[in-house]
Amino acid sequence: MTPPRAPARPRREPPVLDLPLPKLLLLLGPLLALGFAAGALRAFARRADLPPSRRRALQAAWVLLLLAGAPLWLVLAAVLRLW
Repeated sequence: MTPPRAPARPRREPPVLDLPLPKLLLLLGPLLALGFAAGALRAFARRADLPPSRRRALQAAWVLLLLAGAPLWLVLAAVLRLW
């Protein structure tokens, strides 16, 4: 005789950002702007007519913009209770 089975656990649904569209745009819009600005800096840093020191500075700037800007915006959005 087999032992009785434990009751099946209900399946968990994946978490979904259940925000209205204006609030979602307010949360994600600055992240898109950061990405666009970083891409513009990266494209500008690849120009051949710039001095090497300026190119290196711009290459560092676009990386720092992404590495620092996105987490700072998410922390600020949490502090402002945007989500």
